[in-house]
Amino acid sequence: MPGDVPTRRDLITGRLAQAPSDTPELHVSSLLVHARPADVDAISAALQAMAGVEIHGSSAGKIVVTLETASEHEVVQRLGAISELPGVLSATLVYHHFEPDRDAG
Repeated sequence: MPGDVPTRRDLITGRLAQAPSDTPELHVSSLLVHARPADVDAISAALQAMAGVEIHGSSAGKIVVTLETASEHEVVQRLGAISELPGVLSATLVYHHFEPDRDAG
């Protein structure tokens, strides 16, 4: 049915990602965010306000970010949220690692 077909927005915003599992996990991802140079300061401020986001540097409209989350679902949702920030041209997942969170529980 036409209403059941996922949209690009469903994919980008993480609506299609699986819900978090019951097993605590730690997900570490790195991202490269391309932005309009004039918007880098505003984007950096918005990124710093997001939980689990750390900025490691920026130059000429490129921002290097790491992301720590508790699930793959959160990785996809955060990537989608970053992609939708005003002035962001693209947000690309460069690396993703996950393992059981030994500190949880």
